[in-house]
Amino acid sequence: MALPWSSSLDVSYVGNHGYNRLGALQNGSPVNLNAIDLGAGYLPQNQDPTLGPQTVPGAGAYTQTNLLRAFRGLGSIQQQATEVHDTYHSIQSNFNRRFRNGFSFGVNYVLSLSLTGNTGLTTRLNHAADGTISVRDDQAAYEKLNEMLNLQRHLLKANWVWNLPRLSSSNTAMKAVGLVVNDWQLSGIYTGSSGSRYDLGYSYNTAGNPVNLTGSPDYGNARGGTNFDAGARIVYTSKTDDGCSDNQYKQFDTSIVAGPTYNSTGMESGRNVLIGCATHRTDLAIGRNIRMGGTRQLQFRVDAYNLFNQAYVTGRNNSVNYNSPTDQTVRNSQYLPDGSLDPARLQPRNAGFGAANTWTTNLINGNYQRVIQFTLRMQF
Repeated sequence: MALPWSSSLDVSYVGNHGYNRLGALQNGSPVNLNAIDLGAGYLPQNQDPTLGPQTVPGAGAYTQTNLLRAFRGLGSIQQQATEVHDTYHSIQSNFNRRFRNGFSFGVNYVLSLSLTGNTGLTTRLNHAADGTISVRDDQAAYEKLNEMLNLQRHLLKANWVWNLPRLSSSNTAMKAVGLVVNDWQLSGIYTGSSGSRYDLGYSYNTAGNPVNLTGSPDYGNARGGTNFDAGARIVYTSKTDDGCSDNQYKQFDTSIVAGPTYNSTGMESGRNVLIGCATHRTDLAIGRNIRMGGTRQLQFRVDAYNLFNQAYVTGRNNSVNYNSPTDQTVRNSQYLPDGSLDPARLQPRNAGFGAANTWTTNLINGNYQRVIQFTLRMQF
């Protein structure tokens, strides 16, 4: 759409649907036809009689995992399957004012509506006594729960060029001033985006191995992200998606998080639940061309990358360590029992659960901080 003020507006829908993709090429892995079924480690026939009775589920299972498989004595039997799919929806817009009267301006904005799919998920199987293999009945619910991919909701980029106003005067003194202030051009780029999504992990000091939690060593302690197995997952006691805070020691609400317990089927929570910090950056340049006669000119330019020296949190200690599934005392808390900060965890390298441990500005020429660059160029 053409608009007044020498400008134009473009708005479009952009989407994609991919299907029948090969899992091993989509951040996934082949389907293991001989994976140990969920709950197999709890079954009486899979208990090692030399270990005696156990109070922790799965603790008595054979430690030689090939003895727990449907096809005993064999390891993984991998199948390349074309079962991966994903779907993306967005509205993308672009506003431009072409260069006129010494000024141009443009802004591009992407509103991502959804990005879902089963990329990176595991096909979970059941093995019958007669040797037949089937997909678990809860596979569809498992994929629905984990359908959220790393959706970045907002992405904005603006640019501008402005020839600064000229000073024209017949006065001798003002002409001298004009020689200094005329022919300058100011330009810049602003980039802003929503934060990336991430998940929380966990570990147990005792009695929390995958075979204890899910009854299967093949379904480990899932951490989420693009590629993860179908093991027990962190528990959120209330709904949240807030994964960024002004408090560097508490990037998310750690009080609503718990570890999974025994007899898990990996359905405690979905993936990409939390959203990290938004990013902002402004690059600015100012320059002047000084005419030297003929085709010769001298150009002076100053570039400021990340002008406002903006930094943002890119990493947190997102893995909580508990005593055990039945004693969920946090062993790596950022705070002492009285609510005060643990003085031993004030440095990012010693960050406790929930605290930021990595910051960055945008990488420019190998540097993360603000960079000022001066350029003097002769053209002839």
